[in-house]
Amino acid sequence: MLGGREVFPTCAACHGTDGSGGAGPSLASVRETFPDCETHVQWIRLGSEGWKSEVAPTYGAQDAAVDQVMPAFGTLDETALRRVAMYERVRFGGSEPDAERVACGLS
Repeated sequence: MLGGREVFPTCAACHGTDGSGGAGPSLASVRETFPDCETHVQWIRLGSEGWKSEVAPTYGAQDAAVDQVMPAFGTLDETALRRVAMYERVRFGGSEPDAERVACGLS
């Protein structure tokens, strides 16, 4: 089963290997954008187009317009989705691993 560290290189193509951004935004503020892990997982699963069609034309706590392309990763199994969200929240968002493990439903 894939862990967040193993999945993240795919994300790094846009978010940078250090999470500082590139074609995609920096992940330093990922917890401010997605205060709860469930919404973060949903964003990763749906991507920008799926989010716009299933949820809203805006995303995150700041209600930012969905105006960039985020690919959908719905082909990942649920555990891999949760693990990569946790990895991003801990590694780049500065969250406490044990708290995020519970918040992301991995405990």
